[in-house]
Amino acid sequence: MRVIDMETWPRKDHFLLFLGMEFPHVNLSIQVDVTDLWRKRAQVGVSPTVSIVYLLSRAANRVAEFRQRIRGGEVVEHDLIHPLITILDSNDLFGVCQLRYDSNFLAFAENATRCIEAAKQEASIAAFPHVQEGEQPRDDLLSITALPWLSTTGFGITRRPKSDCIPLVAYGRVHADRDRCTLPIHLNFHHGLIDGLHIAWFAEALEEEARNLASQARPEA
Repeated sequence: MRVIDMETWPRKDHFLLFLGMEFPHVNLSIQVDVTDLWRKRAQVGVSPTVSIVYLLSRAANRVAEFRQRIRGGEVVEHDLIHPLITILDSNDLFGVCQLRYDSNFLAFAENATRCIEAAKQEASIAAFPHVQEGEQPRDDLLSITALPWLSTTGFGITRRPKSDCIPLVAYGRVHADRDRCTLPIHLNFHHGLIDGLHIAWFAEALEEEARNLASQARPEA
């Protein structure tokens, strides 16, 4: 992790502009092409949830602005961020589960699958980042939530203080037609740190990583 030098940071004026606003967050919805991966999902060998969380985490780590966080009057940039995902339990209540990001897909999938199955037994929101007196809440996270029952076209979320800056990514049900499969992605981000261009970089990285993962799928028997 590094502390960004505000005096030499090209984004300083933009950051201060949005930091002073009552609600500096932006909601943005995009469609991401996952055709190759979705058609080979059975050969990938893990659940679509684990695959999608891996791709979102990998793409986000490729964009520096997704790794930047506001801490008081400072901005820091993490070397890596890790997925915090929602989990549904047997009572149809959601909890959250913090996963460890690993660039190696098989290593990530093994750990994520184990953690998700354990979390399903008793979903809890205790792992959600929150402020406790005298503590710095964990912020090296990417918040991910799933709406796999719905082919969504938009998404909104409540936020806490103005400095609440962990990016949120929500995804809906994959839409498949005859020649293309798209994943609806909804992002909520702090505009002091992230612009539309950075979202475009994220989307480009996500589609590239989806193609790469599809190319690693096992051949059909």
